[in-house]
Amino acid sequence: MPTNLKRYIGRGDLHFINFTCYQRRALLQNATARDLALGILAETRRQFGFALLGYVIMPEHVHLLISEPRAVPPATVIQVFKQRVSRQMRGPFPKSADELLRFWQRRYYDFNVYSEKKLREKLDYMHMNPVRERLVEHPRDWPWSSWTFYERGEGLLAMDAWARIGEAATLGI
Repeated sequence: MPTNLKRYIGRGDLHFINFTCYQRRALLQNATARDLALGILAETRRQFGFALLGYVIMPEHVHLLISEPRAVPPATVIQVFKQRVSRQMRGPFPKSADELLRFWQRRYYDFNVYSEKKLREKLDYMHMNPVRERLVEHPRDWPWSSWTFYERGEGLLAMDAWARIGEAATLGI
């Protein structure tokens, strides 16, 4: 992650967020782990009330496209999500001295999405991630992303529409 990353909040932008597993290990490589992460994402979304416009859960990293929650900054959302996933995945105590004590890298990348063009660009980037990583041949074959919702109106998680503060139109995606 960049060391000089600047985060801008309070402008009504969406946030394209990326964070990785510790040392980029494939700690989310099985379906059970990715399903668990999606369940925790849904819980965190309900708790903090942010709009979710896109996601992809990869074996070693996660991409999210979210709005700013009203009560807390996006950093709090990411912190709570990461803590819950790591606690569920690791259990309360390491089982051996060899067991990995950290689940996530400490920082995360946050890019402000300020236009419909950037929104579509980030969604396309996320949805093509499993194809670029050669996990599947087409985005439809990776259920742990928002692609299916946008293409078929269904998926593991429903997506929200986004209306920028001060704009009348909601993006019809």
